[in-house]
Amino acid sequence: LTPTHRAGVCAFYGECGRNPEVNVSLVPSRVPCLSNTPARVASEPLLSLLRSVCPELVRGDNETTRVCCTFSQLSALRFSVGLSGAVLARCPACARNFANIYCHNVCSPDQSLFTNVTRAVDYAAVPGSRAVLEYQLFYRRRYAEAAFASCRDVQLPATGGYAIATMCGRYGAELCTAQRWLDFQGDKNNGLAPLQIDFHLLPNGSEPGQGIAPLDAPVWSCDQAPDAEQEPCSCQDCARSCPPLVPPPGPPPPFLVGQADGVLVICVLLFAGLALLFLAAVLCRRGSAEA
Repeated sequence: LTPTHRAGVCAFYGECGRNPEVNVSLVPSRVPCLSNTPARVASEPLLSLLRSVCPELVRGDNETTRVCCTFSQLSALRFSVGLSGAVLARCPACARNFANIYCHNVCSPDQSLFTNVTRAVDYAAVPGSRAVLEYQLFYRRRYAEAAFASCRDVQLPATGGYAIATMCGRYGAELCTAQRWLDFQGDKNNGLAPLQIDFHLLPNGSEPGQGIAPLDAPVWSCDQAPDAEQEPCSCQDCARSCPPLVPPPGPPPPFLVGQADGVLVICVLLFAGLALLFLAAVLCRRGSAEA
């Protein structure tokens, strides 16, 4: 359902009502409309919101910013990311990386390059429109694993465990991987995802074909600050932020006299001196006795 995979082209755009397959959700399960068309120029209100929610998608001052989302979609994205951000807020790099995953999925002007819609249904409210119910996302494994690594050690004080445990379904923190983490985000039954998203992580050199180019966006490691107004993650939430351990000082160098053990030399000299004193005392006593 996405015949054109090219930079500057969307896979979907706008909203086409609620997902009929999602019955229970913490957020409105609104799904996008199938639209394999060129990205739109961002309006001023949308651009202002984009700078707040997805600053990495804003082009330079002399360039026109294009997007594949509406103001309404971006507002919903801000709310959804805000829920997860509350769990990940202890680590700014992790929170930004997680938000960027959805920013690219929903608003990237190059959306069709890494997105392939697999299921859609007619949207009765707007004749000719089709609502997207499921799509595939293609990521470079490096990108997914780097984003996951930035969040892996973030703690959740309320539970005494790791934040990732709440974002990986039945696997918890110990068995969670980048693939399982993303799979849970794309599960329409998790109470947050409005539709089914199938994530495909591809190693370098592996190409899915049909013009698809896996997403490989920049990622901040947990010991980096996403911008000048934020700090790197703390040592408690990021092992890479911890200062290096100073090894204990080694034993002092051995005491030598020339090539010999200094202690042994002193003991020998002391013994020899005592022996001479003893011999001198014996000789003196013998001389006194003969006199």
